[in-house]
Amino acid sequence: MATSTASSSPHIPSPQPTLVCPRCCNSPANLIHDFSSDDLICGDCNTSISERLGSPQAEWRRRHQLLSDSRLVLSSTKYTAHIPTKPEHTDDSSSNSDGSDKPSVCLNRAMRSRSSRAVIQRQERNMMRAFSEITSMCATMDLPSTVAPVARDLYQRVEEGNLHRGKNIDAIIATCIFLACRQKSVPRTFKEICAFTRVPRKDIGRTFKFLKEKLGADAGSMSSDDLMARFCANLSLLSTAQECAVLLNKAARQRDTLAGKSPVSIAGACIYMASHLVGQPRDVRVISHVAGVSEATIKNSYKILYADRRNLILPQMLQVDPMASLENLPPL
Repeated sequence: MATSTASSSPHIPSPQPTLVCPRCCNSPANLIHDFSSDDLICGDCNTSISERLGSPQAEWRRRHQLLSDSRLVLSSTKYTAHIPTKPEHTDDSSSNSDGSDKPSVCLNRAMRSRSSRAVIQRQERNMMRAFSEITSMCATMDLPSTVAPVARDLYQRVEEGNLHRGKNIDAIIATCIFLACRQKSVPRTFKEICAFTRVPRKDIGRTFKFLKEKLGADAGSMSSDDLMARFCANLSLLSTAQECAVLLNKAARQRDTLAGKSPVSIAGACIYMASHLVGQPRDVRVISHVAGVSEATIKNSYKILYADRRNLILPQMLQVDPMASLENLPPL
């Protein structure tokens, strides 16, 4: 029986390829594996063998370098604009002929639009907060329902004119309420506004002058007659005392007895004198607290009224209340 030649011949392994460094030509090459870059480097001449052989790692690095050097790198969720070394033109129509600047123009336009929306949203939040505080304060001060809309309109004009920059927002809100009260003929004193808003009087005064000039708003006028009814109600005086105080204030204004005095001081002094005249006396300390002026201011104004009492107190004032008499007036 014949035996096969192939089965009797010994097995010869196939030769393995030998890597030769293309620079120093050492065979076999002294290869070192660089794990940081996943590369094969010749230990004799530091030549990268992977780049010369065209390995997948080298191909990936070349593609990554091309993407890094391109002007715009796009992804599925976001894009990052290339920052050019030359200054960009602000005009949208001034792009290059090849259209390479169009993505940058679109990006800048989108950023400007987003910034504008953020500013508008911030202004809307500020106005909503201010409107809420104005409505709450007007309700707390028991103001007529016509005051709050006027105050909100004034604040909206401040916001649209960007007049609130560098100003205290609480002072602006308090001033808008103060102006609205004046315009609707329900004036409040600075001290009353300060008590409810907790804003210093100096801040309200400075903001009042500033907004009055910038907005050209009608600040109206406040007279002592506008304060009589509220002060008498807060002092729990009867209508006869209030009527007598109004007549006394009218007579003093006709004779210029208290010329140069503030409306609050005149109202306090007339109420003090009328309350004693009709037999419903109120202490000067209580009137000072209600009117928001010092006791000395009321006493000084009362001294002027008392010195001219014969000409100020007319017979019709004594007829208002049967208890009315000049003898009831406290001496100086």
